[in-house]
Amino acid sequence: MTDTIDHSRVGFAFLLAASVASSIGGLPFNTLPILLGAFADRLALGPADLGSLGSACTGGYLLSTLLGPLWVERVPWRLATIVAAAGTAAALWWSANVAAAPLLPLAAFGFAAGLMHSLGMRMVGEATDKERAFGLRLLTELVIVALLLFFLPIVIASAAIVGGMALLAVAVLVMAISAFFIPRGPAMHVPNADPASNATPDPARVAAIGWFALGIFVLFACGQVALWVFVERIGRSIDVGAAEMGSVFAVLKVIGGASAALVALLGDRLGNRLPHLLGLLLITVGVALLALRTSFWVYAFGAWIWEGAFTMCCVYQTAAVARLDRTNKLVVLVPAAFAISAFIGPELAGRLAAANGFAPLFALAIGCAAIPALTYWLFADRMTTIGDARAT
Repeated sequence: MTDTIDHSRVGFAFLLAASVASSIGGLPFNTLPILLGAFADRLALGPADLGSLGSACTGGYLLSTLLGPLWVERVPWRLATIVAAAGTAAALWWSANVAAAPLLPLAAFGFAAGLMHSLGMRMVGEATDKERAFGLRLLTELVIVALLLFFLPIVIASAAIVGGMALLAVAVLVMAISAFFIPRGPAMHVPNADPASNATPDPARVAAIGWFALGIFVLFACGQVALWVFVERIGRSIDVGAAEMGSVFAVLKVIGGASAALVALLGDRLGNRLPHLLGLLLITVGVALLALRTSFWVYAFGAWIWEGAFTMCCVYQTAAVARLDRTNKLVVLVPAAFAISAFIGPELAGRLAAANGFAPLFALAIGCAAIPALTYWLFADRMTTIGDARAT
């Protein structure tokens, strides 16, 4: 394995390895509800205690993802992958072997996983076809998470929280094998041979547009996360039973994986405008069905259509940020941007729903989806030009 990457020859093996390693970073958000339930059973914790544990984990994750730009270009990627994976596995095992509420161990779990998530996003961003690369990354994460979520409750039921944490720790160490297919460091960027060339856009202007794209992603995600946290309650409002609700969420994850796979297959063939407009259309249709919810199937198809569109939009917006990321810092901050949205969205949703029911959540989701669709419709050509110049 060479020390650096040739941008023009970023192969499938490297992208798959980076995607597998990046999936370690998705574990805190995806497994936390099950883990908190297991800790509640073992330690007789109340809602306030569980809230503190959840905040500790997400707080550690957010801190590490915010720090990503400071180190991701300065340390060997292969070594960083091994260290982050080992830290994640150690934190998981530590959290299962304390007598009190594991605030510090779960914060360490979130912190170490966040390091891996930031590095994974940076590595995947090396690909030329960023839509295909980030689609593959998300598909890989969804498949790994689906397998772990299937076995995790079974292991916890038979071996308690210690067994569950051991399963996750072993899984993390297995995923760390991907480090041997990851280069030691970032690509060597060859400077433009003609410094006076007009083909290179003003760096300050590129940075401003890149930050703008990242801000748009935060707004988009806030609106969708706000709706996501109430999807179950929306179903309960029409008396959807527990078994039916389980079916809805099981299929919902499959739809998310299928959406990511479709983006990975399509790559950048749809350009910069159409995917965002299509995402807005599908989100509007899904939200409209959720708002109507005249029957179980209307509700279910609304949730499924919305999930597929949400996943697709996340991939295309992440790819857009990566294309504009001249400094390689913005794409590293995408996990932090989503974490910020995950903090703001539920709080905003709770206040809106408490005052006016679900209707404001539907309007918020569509409104926040319209922002990127309109932005990329108006400025897609300019962003494409800047992204192409950056790639050279």
